[in-house]
Amino acid sequence: MAGSFADLDPVRHGGSALRGFLNIAREWKLTEEEQRQILGIRESAVFEDLRIRIQAHEPVPIAEMVIIRIGAVLSIYASLGTQLPPDRMPGWLRSPNQAFEDRTALSVMTTGKLEDLDRVARYLLSVRG
Repeated sequence: MAGSFADLDPVRHGGSALRGFLNIAREWKLTEEEQRQILGIRESAVFEDLRIRIQAHEPVPIAEMVIIRIGAVLSIYASLGTQLPPDRMPGWLRSPNQAFEDRTALSVMTTGKLEDLDRVARYLLSVRG
Protein backbone atom coordinates (compact mmCIF):
# COMPACT_ATOMS: atom_id res chain seq x y z
CA MET A 1 0.00 0.00 0.00
CA ALA A 2 2.89 2.34 0.61
CA GLY A 3 3.57 4.47 -2.43
CA SER A 4 5.84 7.37 -3.30
CA PHE A 5 5.80 10.03 -0.63
CA ALA A 6 8.53 12.25 -2.08
CA ASP A 7 6.38 15.38 -1.84
CA LEU A 8 5.15 14.62 1.66
CA ASP A 9 5.44 17.55 4.05
CA PRO A 10 5.05 16.17 7.58
CA VAL A 11 4.01 19.55 8.98
CA ARG A 12 1.62 20.51 6.20
CA HIS A 13 0.02 17.08 5.81
CA GLY A 14 0.49 15.72 9.31
CA GLY A 15 -2.24 17.65 11.08
CA SER A 16 -4.95 16.97 8.52
CA ALA A 17 -3.95 13.31 8.26
CA LEU A 18 -4.10 12.84 12.02
CA ARG A 19 -7.36 14.78 12.28
CA GLY A 20 -8.88 12.46 9.67
CA PHE A 21 -7.59 9.42 11.53
CA LEU A 22 -9.03 10.62 14.84
CA ASN A 23 -12.44 11.11 13.20
CA ILE A 24 -12.35 7.56 11.83
CA ALA A 25 -11.16 6.23 15.20
CA ARG A 26 -14.13 7.90 16.89
CA GLU A 27 -16.53 6.44 14.33
CA TRP A 28 -14.99 2.99 14.78
CA LYS A 29 -15.06 3.38 18.59
CA LEU A 30 -11.35 2.63 18.95
CA THR A 31 -9.70 2.86 22.33
CA GLU A 32 -6.64 5.07 22.76
CA GLU A 33 -4.47 1.97 22.95
CA GLU A 34 -5.92 0.63 19.68
CA GLN A 35 -5.31 4.00 18.04
CA ARG A 36 -1.70 4.09 19.22
CA GLN A 37 -1.08 0.53 18.05
CA ILE A 38 -2.50 1.26 14.60
CA LEU A 39 -0.37 4.40 14.29
CA GLY A 40 2.74 2.75 15.71
CA ILE A 41 3.00 5.29 18.55
CA ARG A 42 4.17 3.49 21.67
CA GLU A 43 4.15 6.33 24.17
CA SER A 44 0.77 7.45 25.50
CA ALA A 45 2.19 10.89 26.34
CA VAL A 46 3.36 11.41 22.75
CA PHE A 47 -0.06 10.47 21.41
CA GLU A 48 -1.83 12.73 23.90
CA ASP A 49 0.44 15.64 22.97
CA LEU A 50 -0.39 15.14 19.29
CA ARG A 51 -4.12 15.06 20.04
CA ILE A 52 -3.95 18.25 22.11
CA ARG A 53 -2.00 20.06 19.41
CA ILE A 54 -4.46 18.90 16.73
CA GLN A 55 -7.41 20.15 18.79
CA ALA A 56 -5.64 23.50 19.21
CA HIS A 57 -5.09 23.65 15.42
CA GLU A 58 -1.34 23.95 15.90
CA PRO A 59 1.06 22.77 13.18
CA VAL A 60 1.88 19.17 13.99
CA PRO A 61 4.81 17.41 12.33
CA ILE A 62 3.95 13.74 11.99
CA ALA A 63 6.49 11.03 11.21
CA GLU A 64 6.27 9.82 7.62
CA MET A 65 5.62 6.25 8.79
CA VAL A 66 2.60 7.44 10.81
CA ILE A 67 1.23 9.21 7.74
CA ILE A 68 1.72 6.01 5.71
CA ARG A 69 -0.20 4.07 8.37
CA ILE A 70 -2.99 6.64 8.25
CA GLY A 71 -3.09 6.11 4.48
CA ALA A 72 -3.70 2.40 5.05
CA VAL A 73 -6.50 3.24 7.51
CA LEU A 74 -8.06 5.57 4.93
CA SER A 75 -8.00 2.74 2.39
CA ILE A 76 -9.67 0.39 4.89
CA TYR A 77 -12.27 3.02 5.72
CA ALA A 78 -13.04 3.74 2.07
CA SER A 79 -13.39 0.04 1.23
CA LEU A 80 -15.62 -0.61 4.23
CA GLY A 81 -17.70 2.41 3.24
CA THR A 82 -18.59 0.75 -0.05
CA GLN A 83 -19.76 -2.40 1.73
CA LEU A 84 -21.29 -1.33 5.04
CA PRO A 85 -23.13 1.61 6.55
CA PRO A 86 -20.94 3.52 9.06
CA ASP A 87 -22.79 2.17 12.11
CA ARG A 88 -21.87 -1.43 11.14
CA MET A 89 -18.16 -0.80 10.61
CA PRO A 90 -17.16 -1.20 14.29
CA GLY A 91 -18.93 -4.56 14.44
CA TRP A 92 -17.17 -5.82 11.31
CA LEU A 93 -13.79 -4.76 12.69
CA ARG A 94 -14.43 -6.68 15.92
CA SER A 95 -15.94 -9.85 14.41
CA PRO A 96 -13.85 -12.95 13.69
CA ASN A 97 -13.11 -13.31 10.01
CA GLN A 98 -11.96 -16.43 8.16
CA ALA A 99 -9.76 -14.25 5.95
CA PHE A 100 -7.66 -13.55 9.05
CA GLU A 101 -7.65 -17.11 10.48
CA ASP A 102 -10.75 -16.33 12.57
CA ARG A 103 -9.07 -13.30 14.12
CA THR A 104 -10.77 -9.95 13.97
CA ALA A 105 -9.63 -7.36 11.45
CA LEU A 106 -8.95 -5.04 14.37
CA SER A 107 -6.65 -7.57 16.05
CA VAL A 108 -4.68 -7.79 12.80
CA MET A 109 -4.59 -4.00 12.46
CA THR A 110 -3.31 -3.50 16.02
CA THR A 111 -0.25 -5.76 15.85
CA GLY A 112 1.87 -2.67 15.30
CA LYS A 113 3.12 -3.92 11.92
CA LEU A 114 2.48 -1.87 8.79
CA GLU A 115 2.24 -5.06 6.74
CA ASP A 116 -0.75 -6.16 8.84
CA LEU A 117 -2.56 -2.88 8.18
CA ASP A 118 -1.80 -3.41 4.50
CA ARG A 119 -3.08 -6.99 4.75
CA VAL A 120 -6.51 -5.78 5.91
CA ALA A 121 -6.54 -3.01 3.29
CA ARG A 122 -5.63 -5.45 0.49
CA TYR A 123 -8.27 -7.94 1.63
CA LEU A 124 -10.98 -5.28 1.57
CA LEU A 125 -9.87 -4.05 -1.85
CA SER A 126 -10.06 -7.62 -3.17
CA VAL A 127 -13.62 -8.18 -1.92
CA ARG A 128 -14.69 -4.71 -2.98
CA GLY A 129 -14.31 -5.71 -6.60
